[in-house]
Amino acid sequence: MPNALAERPSADGSSTVVAPVTLPSQQALLDDAGCGEAGACDVAGGGAGNVEGAADGAQTRHHLPVVGLPDNALLLAAVRRLVVQKECFDQLARDPRLAGLLPMEWLGQAGGGLDIGAFVQTVLPFLPLAERGETQAARLPLAHVLGESGRWSRDDVAEPRSLAWFLASDDRARQGAEEAAEAFLIGPLGLAWMHAGRSRAGFLRAMDCATLAARVTVLDYPAAEALKLYQVTVQGHPQVWCVQGRRQLRVLAAPWLSVPLLSAYGVAAPQAWPSGYPPVERVAQALADARLGRAVPEVDLARVARKVAEAASGEDWLPVSLLQLRTWAPRWGCFLAAFVGLPTLLLLTAALTLPGVLEAATVAASLGLAAGAIGALAGPWIYARRKHLR
Repeated sequence: MPNALAERPSADGSSTVVAPVTLPSQQALLDDAGCGEAGACDVAGGGAGNVEGAADGAQTRHHLPVVGLPDNALLLAAVRRLVVQKECFDQLARDPRLAGLLPMEWLGQAGGGLDIGAFVQTVLPFLPLAERGETQAARLPLAHVLGESGRWSRDDVAEPRSLAWFLASDDRARQGAEEAAEAFLIGPLGLAWMHAGRSRAGFLRAMDCATLAARVTVLDYPAAEALKLYQVTVQGHPQVWCVQGRRQLRVLAAPWLSVPLLSAYGVAAPQAWPSGYPPVERVAQALADARLGRAVPEVDLARVARKVAEAASGEDWLPVSLLQLRTWAPRWGCFLAAFVGLPTLLLLTAALTLPGVLEAATVAASLGLAAGAIGALAGPWIYARRKHLR
């Protein structure tokens, strides 16, 4: 058996003891053995051979930068907790026995997991998806990346470690590359979600990868001071409403997720509904109307306030004429026959048959009848509420 240490002559003729070179075992070179990535994708396995492979195998170095995260420990912890919760919700959504437990807005196609776009928009109100920043290749920390878990897992893959190396490679962030990945990143929150390659986030986390490469589009988010949370009760059910800029309002579909995340971001805790805002009942009715044909209903409080003011002014009593009312419809045929045709017939009869005194009296009576009818229609001799006017 060869000696564990070998002597090698040096330049001056003396001998130096050097450590032997140990090659990785055959198990470490197989796909199901361990492999490692320096600071980027440390794929751990389930045994000692995997650790040895990670230590002795060639280290793959990634050159893409890792995106920066906000300097807010509470916020980062809330984001990581949301990522874990989203994976749990994906599993719940695929279990038909638990149908109805999750908000309907989240559900995607039949048999699938949650719609990740709807999930993000309901958890984070007023996310400006239309206002996108630059797109560049970068690496995202997987602990802060939302995906669609549960479609397939490492148990469904014949060679999971080879696939992990492939999906975690920097090449996946190259435009036009095979199995390219695209993601959105909310910079102020440090939260990302996959747009292309949604299932790989959960798979790479299961393979103990730390980051993945993608083409990342940066999104902004309203400042914490611009958002206010309010606790209200609508028809006996508690709700949490979010108001941006004292005007735009959205209801939180999952306050148990949104409130902790927004609070860690710096938004104040939910408060009582202000008396200076429109009544809760009127806002709730506006929200119900806004839900028709819209995935994320939104209400303009200024518009609701104007409608409330108009409705309040409609209760005022005003002197009006019959012609101004919209709660009745005159029978113009009867009116013309009684107040125009009859006086005209009397005038003609008086002019042809009656002597002067009777003729004058008939003319005066006929004119008075017609004038009285016109005055009854056009004169403001009745009171009515403003809301009943034309």
